[in-house]
Amino acid sequence: MGEAERLLESACAAMAQGDPEACRKALESLAAQVAREPLDPEAQAACERQLARLRGLALSALEGLDSARAWLRELSALLGGLDVYDRGGRQRVATVLSARTQRF
Repeated sequence: MGEAERLLESACAAMAQGDPEACRKALESLAAQVAREPLDPEAQAACERQLARLRGLALSALEGLDSARAWLRELSALLGGLDVYDRGGRQRVATVLSARTQRF
């Protein structure tokens, strides 16, 4: 397994662990590695398989986030909102559910 494949494996592991920042860093390192040393056809095929795996993980994570947001919107509508309070009972943050993130 070459360096590029190891970096993609790290990116996949980070995505599976829910760490998009570590995944981004691994992908940036991969881009730098490939810029320094282009992939041979065998390594390119292996990296394409890993990229397909990473894409699947990212899509699954996105579906999970979309599902959680839908559930929170429904809950918020039923309860009239989701507010965060401190230990003294004062409202700290009014929760607003943002639109779908398109990072990966």
